[in-house]
Parts: sequence; C-alpha cells; structure tokens
Amino acid sequence: MTESSRVVATTSYSGSAFEREYSVTAKHTPWKTTVTAVSIDDVEYPIGRRTTSDGEDAPEVEIRASGWLMARLKVRRRSADGSMEAQEEVYVTSAVAGGAGEVEVRKDLDVVPLLPEDGSRSEARERRRAAHPERYALVSGLTMLIRLLLPLLGLGTLFAWLFDPIMRWMTEIVLPLFEPFTQWLQAVFAPVGQFLEWLFNLLFGWIPDISLGVPDWVTTTFRIGMLVLLAYFASRSNLKRRQKKLEESQADSTGETAPESEGEQRQDDRQRQQS
Repeated sequence: MTESSRVVATTSYSGSAFEREYSVTAKHTPWKTTVTAVSIDDVEYPIGRRTTSDGEDAPEVEIRASGWLMARLKVRRRSADGSMEAQEEVYVTSAVAGGAGEVEVRKDLDVVPLLPEDGSRSEARERRRAAHPERYALVSGLTMLIRLLLPLLGLGTLFAWLFDPIMRWMTEIVLPLFEPFTQWLQAVFAPVGQFLEWLFNLLFGWIPDISLGVPDWVTTTFRIGMLVLLAYFASRSNLKRRQKKLEESQADSTGETAPESEGEQRQDDRQRQQS
C-alpha cells in the first residue's frame, strides 16, 4: 500500500482461524463499520440472507450481518441433516475517528484476530498498541473513571434542567403509548438486573459499611477506584493476549517461529546464565 493510499478507510484482514482461511474487507468510517467482502477458504460469500429459486442449489454457507458501530457476521453452515447451523462469528470494529479498526473470529470462548494488510492504518494502530499497552489500558481506565464521575459532578442536574420541558412532554404524551411495551421490557430484563446486583455484591460486598465517622465519599471513591483498576487490568490483559495471537498468526503466515514474550526471554537468559 502506497503512502498516498493510507487515507483510504477500506482495509483487508486475513489469517487462519479454526482450521479455515479468512479474508475480510471492511470500510472504517467514524461511528460506522461496513463489511464489503468476506471469503472463507478462498471462496467469497455474499453478506445477508440468500434466497434460492426453483432448481437452484441451496447455499452451503450463509453469512448474515448486523450492527452499526460493530459489524457482527454470523456464519451458518449446512449440517448433515440439511439444516443451517450457527458456527463461528466475525466481529469487525472501527476506531472512533475512523480509518482503522480490527477484525476477530470468535467461536465458543476462543478469539482469533485477523492480520490487517501491510501499510494500513489498522496495522499502524496495532503496532502502537503493542508498543504501549499500558498507555491504551490507562485510556480505558480513565474512560471508565469519567463515566463514573459524571453523575457526581452535577452534570446530571444541569442536563435534567435543560431537557426538563422535553422530558415532561415525553412523560405526559409519549410514554403512556409505550407503557405495555416498557412493562414487558422490565419483566424481561429483571433477571439481568438481579444478576448485575449479585455480581456487584460479589465483587464489593466484602467492603464493610463504615459508620465510624468516615465520610461516605471515602467508600464511594474506593469503589470507583476498584472499578477503574479492573478496567485498566482487563484492557491491558486483552491487549497482550491479542498481540500474542497476532504474532502467532504472523509467524504461521511467514513460516517463522513466533517471538518470545519479554518474560519468556528473561527466563531463558537466567537459564543460560545458570548453565
């Protein structure tokens, strides 16, 4: 890819995933991800529902897309009994500013990232994240911090005052029309809310209620800090896992051995010194 074409937001990704060869072409624009082509084992498949006319053979593979910010492709293959069964899924995401993104093939709990084409913005983004995983993990933690602090800074009251006329109109006129639907949603998502409450109590329920003159903001700050740290370490772990997968995929494509991690190199150095 030439330097002048680096501004093009369309990028191809390729690699091996679950004993198949994948190639995905995506267009990364701000706030939208569009998949333009998908091929599996060098066979290109249309995206979306495919209908067959009389006399036409039914497809062996179907790929259906959904999502806006993140494009989710569901791969369905024909089984021995003739039914179409869900198999792996392809997740395509874009950076907030557009122009770059990433593609992952997922099956069960395993995730395999695909390699972006050489010279693309996505490749440059992967190199930056691999070189500075702590920096990008810190951004994730700070993003979580901002989301948690906004309600505490009084901005919620300000926005409530600005949109109060609109909210009153919606409450009096619009919401009654959707009341049956909202009641149904509440019934459906009630178990989800109970699970989240149980999870929060599991993570932070061990923190005792402090009633010895310590202000409430101390425990609130502590819990927010715990959530920020969880976001930081989760993002850092995910970046390191993704980089290792990418190195393995790149080594497989070039026939070379994947480079050792920094910890493995230090362990080998110590073993050589001891010997």
